[in-house]
Amino acid sequence: MKKILLMCLTVVLFVGITTPATASAEDDITGTLFEEEMRALVEAGIMKGYGDGTYGPKDKVTRAQFTTFIVRALDIQLGEDTVADVAASEDYNYGDVDPQKWYYPYIIAASDEGLIKGYPNGNFGPTDYITRQDMAMIMVSAAELKGVISEAEDLEFEDTDEIKSYAKDAVKRLTDLGIINGKERDGKIYFAPFDKTSRGETAAVINRLLNVLEPPEELDYRVATLSQDDDPTIHGDYETYEEAVAHADGDQVVLKGSNIVWINEGKGTTNAFTILYTSESMTSNTTYTTSGVDVEVLEIGEDWVKIRLADTVGYVDPKKVNLTPDHMVKDESYYYVSDGNLYHRLYNAITDRTSSYMYGAAPDFMKENSRYYSENGNTFYNQSGTLAGEAYQYFNRMPLYTETEYTGEQLDEYVAHMVPDSPLIGTGDAFKKAEKEHGTNALYLLAHAIHESSWGQSKIAKDKNNLFGIGANDGNPYEDAWEYESYEEGILEAAEEFIVPRYFDSSTSIYNGAHLGNKSSGMNVKYASDAYWGQKIAGHMYRADQYLSGQYETRPEGEAYELAQTVASYVNVRANPEVGDNKLYQLPRVGTTVQILDEIEANGTWYEIAPKNIGGDSYEKTFAYSDGFSSYGTSFKKLPVAK
Repeated sequence: MKKILLMCLTVVLFVGITTPATASAEDDITGTLFEEEMRALVEAGIMKGYGDGTYGPKDKVTRAQFTTFIVRALDIQLGEDTVADVAASEDYNYGDVDPQKWYYPYIIAASDEGLIKGYPNGNFGPTDYITRQDMAMIMVSAAELKGVISEAEDLEFEDTDEIKSYAKDAVKRLTDLGIINGKERDGKIYFAPFDKTSRGETAAVINRLLNVLEPPEELDYRVATLSQDDDPTIHGDYETYEEAVAHADGDQVVLKGSNIVWINEGKGTTNAFTILYTSESMTSNTTYTTSGVDVEVLEIGEDWVKIRLADTVGYVDPKKVNLTPDHMVKDESYYYVSDGNLYHRLYNAITDRTSSYMYGAAPDFMKENSRYYSENGNTFYNQSGTLAGEAYQYFNRMPLYTETEYTGEQLDEYVAHMVPDSPLIGTGDAFKKAEKEHGTNALYLLAHAIHESSWGQSKIAKDKNNLFGIGANDGNPYEDAWEYESYEEGILEAAEEFIVPRYFDSSTSIYNGAHLGNKSSGMNVKYASDAYWGQKIAGHMYRADQYLSGQYETRPEGEAYELAQTVASYVNVRANPEVGDNKLYQLPRVGTTVQILDEIEANGTWYEIAPKNIGGDSYEKTFAYSDGFSSYGTSFKKLPVAK
């Protein structure tokens, strides 16, 4: 889960009380070689002092400390995602990184962004002092995260041959950018790859990186041609953005400093936690997403980029999106079919990593050994760019207040089949209790818990009976996470106090439909910054449904009902299929999904729909007008569901 949270960068580098943000005129920084750089980082809250008022400019820096500085400098999101999605991952489950330590969320966040890796033995070495060549690796990853274009400059250090092969390219690129320099000894310049980095030196390189990302002086714009293998070719310098764009032809790009600020055709990839706004003024937002997400670029201005994420069009800060011209795109995400199931293969252009998850049933217009592309997960195009078809996944759009026919015992059976040692085995009845008492579909709630807690195996789930990461705030997620006496208490409270009132109740400001959805409708609009959070949970539901229906020879629930979505706002839900004094509640938003139980012809087509029994409401039967009667207009359209 990747939720929007208050940024709370209060963790200090060492145990103890921090000093004020600005150092005094006479302290241990005064007169040192990197005084100006250290004071800049202290002022920005990136580097903090010790409890005794000192800053230790010559003190060596550990890997955990350096990672923390970089995460703060780049304003990388911390929060529950570091516990749920990342900490449970085998890739980042470092054996020597204790979730209770102050540096834990910073290391996990940096790992998630591809800034740093652990040792081959599976450890991270948080207390090891960082070497200059390892610092170079992190710094070049930080520059690439923000889309910085650099050249591999030839090295002329006396000890160039001593730099390990894995770090040599990083040193070349940082030297070109002016971020890292050598050390003078006896009139000669050395890189000193194995020297430990001091806090003063750290401040210097981070300040230089920040100056590359946001130069202190106004830079001219350059028109350039980029290629995968050669250095950029510069075609001209221009004083204004408009002049540069006017002179860029074909696949040429516009650079400002070392950053691409305009492309003719290509894609965008978010490089940080990114908010989508409704207009160029960027005052009112619609949704948000995490880094590493591909977005469709619609238009580029000097101070904004207009993008499409799922079906949502919005404006984003140009510093939050890396622009890549078509000919420079190395890889991309796509959907594919295997054994009749639909999978989503994700490519993260920031970290250059791929992953896949099962989404649901493959639509009948799709074939194996083919790639399909979709911005919203339901409208698909083939590799030639032509429309292949439209199909929704039932569990992604199913109203989450409906009931599942599967029993608690059967839910436990599925968990045991998938993960025989999962702590979730035995919780089936608790999920069914939440369904009965609070109106949360038990199959959905189990799938949500599976996704958030890595099948109950995350440390917060095990130690605190917290399957949803609730309360795991920035900076100190493990300590801040709410603790429950039992799994059942945590499940019931999550349903009653968190999920239902915030995401099922249409009167709340964050309600976008009581279905999983994506960044345009459903819980995923405001629940998670992971753009595919809803699709991943839908995949867990689909897999469970396929297994249990096969075991008990029943019809899969994903094939039992049709779905429809509202095409008008404030659609009335009534006690019987006729207009009168019988209104029960309304569906206020366009795009709200209903489950169709029956169709009735009475002055047009009416649907008997699954009742929204939440918050103490109890409706035996509910009906809503769909279409076919001119006086009433049209309220719904059926969704083509993949089966």
